[in-house]
Amino acid sequence: MKLKHKLEYILLRSIIFFINLLPVPVILFLCSTLGYIAWIVFPFRIRVAYKNLSAVFPEFSHGEKLRLLRSVYLQFTRTFGLVFILHRKSLKNVIENARITGLDKIEQALQDGRGVILTTIHASWFEAYFAWFNISGLPTSLIYQKQSNPLSDHFFVRQRERYGTSLEHLSSYDGMRAYEKALERNRLLIVSLDQSYTSRGTSVMFFNQPLACAKGAAMLHLRKGAPVFTSVYYMKDGELHIDFDTVDLPEYDGIDDAAINDISSKSIQLYESWIRQYPEQWFSLFHRLWSKKKKDYPPVKRSLRQIFFK
Repeated sequence: MKLKHKLEYILLRSIIFFINLLPVPVILFLCSTLGYIAWIVFPFRIRVAYKNLSAVFPEFSHGEKLRLLRSVYLQFTRTFGLVFILHRKSLKNVIENARITGLDKIEQALQDGRGVILTTIHASWFEAYFAWFNISGLPTSLIYQKQSNPLSDHFFVRQRERYGTSLEHLSSYDGMRAYEKALERNRLLIVSLDQSYTSRGTSVMFFNQPLACAKGAAMLHLRKGAPVFTSVYYMKDGELHIDFDTVDLPEYDGIDDAAINDISSKSIQLYESWIRQYPEQWFSLFHRLWSKKKKDYPPVKRSLRQIFFK
């Protein structure tokens, strides 16, 4: 075990210990303050977030984009603080009482015994989303990217298991055969779509711009015949919402690039309306989706008025 990993883990646990000494309203206040300071002094990845926001809302003026970005930073830091206290009774109640739509479609699909490919995108309340699957008891497998620090990675897996053990973790390095086996065991398989996979992806139009989307969901559907679903999770009026729905797909003659592209396009484009409705909860706003080149993300000019006032 590297000394660096041990020190990082000690720091992480120290922060978590301190946070858990505080009541929830204080945590929210401190996190909001941190987000406000970050927005003023060090708006991390503002070039990326601004560029992505411009793709989502091309009709917005410069000032409108900055006003929205301000709320994005506050939302991001508030959610970050709550990740460490999801085991508290008040937040556990939020997860247990989540408003779910489309669950009947999921349950009906599982009756066919082929599993379900459950696509999703990265949103702020991802830990609550994962925790809900453990509470629900639904047999679910999550394809996730392991953290470089194995101590921190193990900690967050155990955090989710506070709610149960229905959620199985599969590494993004495990390969297609591991994912196929999950479907063969008639499980939900969570696959994230809103990442850029450069040479390994299939080019789809996402907000009218080409995105190298992961092929995994499409390949699994073509190989195993498992239905493809969408899923979004978000906070609205103080309640956690999780919405499931089917992706309507035609019959395909075989496994080829055209079929993979069609499935990927039909799936990811269904998320556009949700992102436009809840942009401040879209975590991938900070990811380099449409380009990996730094030169494609020019500086963002902000006046003092635009920084301090809505």
